[in-house]
Amino acid sequence: MKHKLTTIIMALAAIGAGLATQAKAVNFTFQENGSNIDLGPTSTFTSGGFSLTASGFLTAGGTTNLFAKDLGGTETGLGTVSDPSGQHEIVTTNFVQLTLPTAPPSNFSMVLLTSVQTGESAQVFFTTTPGTLAGATLIGTVSNVNGSISIPAGDQTGFIDITAGAANVLLAGAQITTSVPDGGSTVALLGVALTAVEGVRRILRARAK
Repeated sequence: MKHKLTTIIMALAAIGAGLATQAKAVNFTFQENGSNIDLGPTSTFTSGGFSLTASGFLTAGGTTNLFAKDLGGTETGLGTVSDPSGQHEIVTTNFVQLTLPTAPPSNFSMVLLTSVQTGESAQVFFTTTPGTLAGATLIGTVSNVNGSISIPAGDQTGFIDITAGAANVLLAGAQITTSVPDGGSTVALLGVALTAVEGVRRILRARAK
């Protein structure tokens, strides 16, 4: 019986720990502020209580306006107005910089979705310096069609830069997954679990006497 009660304690403790937080996934399409429009040099997108600010820059210095493109399918995402081809995408001579969210404070992971076609590639960097690619650390290159890239966990106070490694690309979306404290019924269930753990412990102590 002692071994069974010990197993119950471990199970209830695990339930209690699991109830303390919940995973929350927030998706950005970069169409939150309108589609097929010039967004200016900076635009803040809000989804699920998170805000993600994007800014457009030229690699040679200076700003460029962002463009929310939506032609359907893979031709949807965040680009720029300074695409020489007139397709309003991100090219090798400019980049989009995302300010990593700090509110609400949380431990989060991020996945960026790119619109990349054959012969195109997107490069993703991390930096703590706004407005420049100089000194930025390359996270990875996306060359597979409509690929994605995960932003490593850790110190995420800074910026993510997206530019084209070849041809032109779009930032198709972003997904932020975070562990956030839960409330309401979950907190009540956590209290029940912890109370049950204490009750089982008392039974064990009484049997041991």
